[in-house]
Amino acid sequence: MDRPTVWEKVFAEFDGRPISGSFAVEQGMVKVTTLKGQRATQVGVFNTTWLARYLLRELAAEGKA
Repeated sequence: MDRPTVWEKVFAEFDGRPISGSFAVEQGMVKVTTLKGQRATQVGVFNTTWLARYLLRELAAEGKA
């Protein structure tokens, strides 16, 4: 039986303003979602929380956070 995906809050700063979203680690991927978009990448050697913040900032740069 598959385990349910656990989503956690993630916070960062972009252009001097706070941004937030949710992230989960599933099947070797970090997934970040906001109300306006989502992004994912492979975990690799990086800390999952660090990756989630990085992806959140990418979403903010696209106007999606």
